[in-house]
Amino acid sequence: MKKLIVIALVTLSSSIFTLCKAQYVRPGDETTPVNPTGTPGQLPPKTFGDNLSIGGSFALQFGDITFIELEPLLSYHFNSSFMAGIGPVYQYVNENYGYGSYSSSTYGARVAAMFFLPEDLSRVFIMGEWDVLNVPEQSLYTYQVERGYLTLPLVGIGYKEQVSDKVFFSIYGLWNFNNSMYNPFSNPIINAGFDIGLWQ
Repeated sequence: MKKLIVIALVTLSSSIFTLCKAQYVRPGDETTPVNPTGTPGQLPPKTFGDNLSIGGSFALQFGDITFIELEPLLSYHFNSSFMAGIGPVYQYVNENYGYGSYSSSTYGARVAAMFFLPEDLSRVFIMGEWDVLNVPEQSLYTYQVERGYLTLPLVGIGYKEQVSDKVFFSIYGLWNFNNSMYNPFSNPIINAGFDIGLWQ
């Protein structure tokens, strides 16, 4: 079901891009500055907010297995090729069995960075991420579910689909290098996300 949601998001982003036929412009990408009057000229000096964007990813699944995942991300664009961001992570799982049900929540924070390749490959990016999560763990001594912290280093590659001068959708794959039995992710991690520039 999660894969179907990812496919639907990618299809939607492709459709929007076809309609808009615009290009996502990160700060510093402008080749012909346009001043507020709409004529070519010098842009006003950039502020801190002109380098910020907000986005992230999410997933929803309902039924015998309910799965909710929210991963918003606030990013800073250092230049046209590199951006890094921070944000919270939340997962909720509820599974119904014939004899009962099980539910759990995973929460924490992440730091992510994306490096866009140059020139003709500028839609492709290399991504790294570091997650620190609070996860449910079963005690080996009491056999009761307790909670503990888990750190997850992730590395992967992705592709962005431009929608407008402030928006792009992306699909990416990550590999999790933590093999803990309490790991909430299975390799490879395939996800879709978006990014919206906060500049004027």
